[in-house]
Amino acid sequence: MSIDLPISKSIANRVLILQALHGQPLLDISSAAVPDDVKVLHQALTDIAAGKERINIGNCGTAMRFLTAYCAQLKGKTVWLDGTDRMRQRPIGQLVTALIACGADIWYDGEFGFPPLRIHGRKLHTPIAAEVRKINVNSPDSSQFISALLLIGMNADSDFSSPYITMTRRIVDLFNQGQLPKLEADWSSAAFWYEYVALHGGELHLNGLTAESLQGDKIVADMFRSLGVRTRYEDDGITIYRSGKVLHYPRIWNFRHCPDLYPAVAITCRQLHIPLLAHGTSSLRLKESDRLQAVKTLSASGDHRIAMALLAADIACDDIECISKSYPDFYDQLHRHHSASRNQ
Repeated sequence: MSIDLPISKSIANRVLILQALHGQPLLDISSAAVPDDVKVLHQALTDIAAGKERINIGNCGTAMRFLTAYCAQLKGKTVWLDGTDRMRQRPIGQLVTALIACGADIWYDGEFGFPPLRIHGRKLHTPIAAEVRKINVNSPDSSQFISALLLIGMNADSDFSSPYITMTRRIVDLFNQGQLPKLEADWSSAAFWYEYVALHGGELHLNGLTAESLQGDKIVADMFRSLGVRTRYEDDGITIYRSGKVLHYPRIWNFRHCPDLYPAVAITCRQLHIPLLAHGTSSLRLKESDRLQAVKTLSASGDHRIAMALLAADIACDDIECISKSYPDFYDQLHRHHSASRNQ
């Protein structure tokens, strides 16, 4: 069976911010398969351009972080950014502090360090540190804080390296060269099909994935190789299949740079009775849910990646609607695959 994955929302959302900054038409998001997170940011940018001042981005963390930086440099405009109750629990203080150091005028309209935010756009400048114009954001709660600064042209640096920051730098470089980055198929979404094959067997073709991807989550292929799933790279995507006996020794993985892979990997290990020693998990408590707790309780908790990990493992899911945040077609594709497998 061949699977069409959604576009990478990480790439699409970075492109949207850069298009808005340069006064270019925004991406066409008319396809029903476009992730909700991309639609939310697209609508917010459209509303801001039309003069709307109150913007609610729901539980889209990317939109909150990228828009905080974007709105901070919109000289003369005032924007209130807010979201769900869960969004009001997700810290943004490090980014706000960095932007204020650049001359931004940002106020907390609720708890200090958390949304909602009241932003008065001003011309920003990079502060001078050690005679070098650079913003240092060390040990950030999210790599998106660094990416948000880079997207608006701030010279940001950190002691924290991340494939997502590397992606941002490469997309900005491409954009500055007049090139539109390719809207790749989403490697993060592929994790749930790797999980499915690890648990149920079979063979699947995932369209559009490449080894040369900008996305750091392509490491999922290496992680699931240890869990018995092989990857064959082809001209139009990859084919994944289960191969050989899986040994049940403990797996030790660091999720600091790939937190979105944790739900699929953790639930796969749980179902295969493989001990998982997970490191670099502090940011997992700050996602759409507390993902460490959600995996323990097998509750989606409104988190799209937990929901898809449960569904891929044939575990009852208490919230299917939330998966449209990143992968609107997943449930239907999974149902069709189940039906096709039963009829073979």
